[in-house]
Amino acid sequence: VPRINYQRCNGRPYRCVYGGDSSLDLSVLDRLVKVDVEARTTALWQAPATYPGEPVFVSAPDAVEEDEGVVLSVVLDAVAERSYLLVLDAQTFTEQARILLPHVVPFHFHGQYFDNPDRPANNPHLHR
Repeated sequence: VPRINYQRCNGRPYRCVYGGDSSLDLSVLDRLVKVDVEARTTALWQAPATYPGEPVFVSAPDAVEEDEGVVLSVVLDAVAERSYLLVLDAQTFTEQARILLPHVVPFHFHGQYFDNPDRPANNPHLHR
């Protein structure tokens, strides 16, 4: 699920790509990655027992550089049994903030969809 600065680079050359990666196996993301395709470098964000969702790049209002802004991702903290919104500085890929959410948000590509929202889910980690 790679992401770029779509506002600036969609259909044009780009330098930075953001995505999820798995150090465990191919079924669960457990870290986020920034790839500089020109410099051929990578930066990683990872925390113990956490599982981030797709990263989303948000450009700074008056950005000059392609990677000026933040990267957002909803992260499941398996130990705390809750989720938070992670805010990374897109240039340095360092954590700027965690906004704690009141419950677990399922971590799957593009969210969860249920055919009957009135029927309780069998999975205790899925909340409406």
